[in-house]
Amino acid sequence: MKIITLLSDFGSFYPAQMKGVILSRIRDVTLVDVSHDLPPQDITAGAFVLMSSARYFPPGTVHLAVVDPGVGTERLGIAVESGGHLLVGPDNGLLIPAARSLGSPRAFEISCHLDRVSSTFHGRDVFAPAAAMLAAGCLPSDLGPEVSPVDLDFGDPMYSERGIEARIIYVDRFGNLITNMRSLPEGDLCLNGRRLRRQRTYAEAGGIEPLITIGSHGFAEIAVNLGNASLAFGLKSGDRISLGEI
Repeated sequence: MKIITLLSDFGSFYPAQMKGVILSRIRDVTLVDVSHDLPPQDITAGAFVLMSSARYFPPGTVHLAVVDPGVGTERLGIAVESGGHLLVGPDNGLLIPAARSLGSPRAFEISCHLDRVSSTFHGRDVFAPAAAMLAAGCLPSDLGPEVSPVDLDFGDPMYSERGIEARIIYVDRFGNLITNMRSLPEGDLCLNGRRLRRQRTYAEAGGIEPLITIGSHGFAEIAVNLGNASLAFGLKSGDRISLGEI
């Protein structure tokens, strides 16, 4: 079974064009939408969602991901092979956390000739055809020469006597604030003067009570039981926060 996943910040309109291009080139394929409602131009959020999702697909899956504020510029398009998976998208770091989580990445420039490439929609005109070619059995090395891709990581929290300096890397639809922390101290924490009770799951906190937990993705997230942490704290993806220990 051939599988192509699709992830973008395109909303509901443009992904259909990418799917049409893929299906025009290869019919025997399963298309899986990971997400198309990512925050516009937020490469870090896209990289987090791709990394969190790719590991649950079988080897041989092609992951087509496009969050591409540099579309039409000199930035490369790349295909990355890692751990039996193939990832296709812009060379802006979007693919690399997922590729590293799957294995040892090798990246190849997409430099093969493609007809009618627009300057504003490489998702349809470059990456969708490349993904279809890979799903049909083409090797990443057939698309172009090996390159060193642009890197991206989520950074590490900083620990000091004053507490923990962390960064929000994603905000989900519930308003939960996913941070770049992969572990938590034993006790509760505080954010902006409000206690964050360390809990195993959301419902262990009281109604409209802030909490912090390790989410299913393996990162610490700040939530409000039956509420919205992003609204409660006025925070968004990319913001830096200071967490005090209690």
